[in-house]
Amino acid sequence: MRKLLLVCLAMLLSVNLFDGSLSKARAQNFDLSIYNTADLSDVVDPIMKFFGTIGGAGFVNTAKLHNFGGFDISARVVGVMIPDEYSGIAGLVPDQSGALTSPFKNENLLAFPFLTASVGLFGNLEVMARLFHYPLGDDPLRGGVTLLGGGLKYGLVQTGLIPKVTIIGAYQALMVPDEFDFGTVKIASLKAFASKDFLIFTVYGGGGVDKTYLTVDFAGLPADFNGDYNATNSHGTVGFGATVFPFVKVNGEYNFGTFNSFTLGASVSIR
Repeated sequence: MRKLLLVCLAMLLSVNLFDGSLSKARAQNFDLSIYNTADLSDVVDPIMKFFGTIGGAGFVNTAKLHNFGGFDISARVVGVMIPDEYSGIAGLVPDQSGALTSPFKNENLLAFPFLTASVGLFGNLEVMARLFHYPLGDDPLRGGVTLLGGGLKYGLVQTGLIPKVTIIGAYQALMVPDEFDFGTVKIASLKAFASKDFLIFTVYGGGGVDKTYLTVDFAGLPADFNGDYNATNSHGTVGFGATVFPFVKVNGEYNFGTFNSFTLGASVSIR
């Protein structure tokens, strides 16, 4: 593993909140030629797991699936908590003076907004989609950082008074503009959730595995920079939801793993 790989990963993180100012982060100009090839393989895995945490949270607010044609549209915020041991990772992101600092320096919490949607199908199936986008600067041609994802839910148990149980398979891609000189980060997820309704309230919980992939393959770079990298992140989830108005539900959950996180959401749901 080489520092170049970590710079590529950290650039995606830095376009949001790492230097404490979104406007400053958008103005940063990343040039891979300034970096040496110091071996920092011991921090590749945590950074890949960070991506898995972002993409692996906020999948459900209940294990109860929609009927055919029923749908759910949600706005959710995933907050990722940064453990103290990762704040000292050095030499990944340039600060205002050009010195390389940790992408996690002075950060205890990073938040990411999502839009999600689900539609009920036949046979205890439900299809879902997820999206977030961060624009980079004021130039619309420069683009931004985008997550696109989709998945399929299958209801193992959806009848009777016992808790509902659902399994989920999903795939997501984090994409950045070409000027950032690295490939798409991909996240594959497999999860299972159970939930129980109590009048207007829902209690749910579950867990899963998120595997993050990155392929580096650029002409002109040393051969040992290029290759396929992956890391696996497992986690558990406990959550609580409430129907506050007809067809309107709010929820909050806590996810525990290498990086702990929480999700807050509000949705319009017609079953």
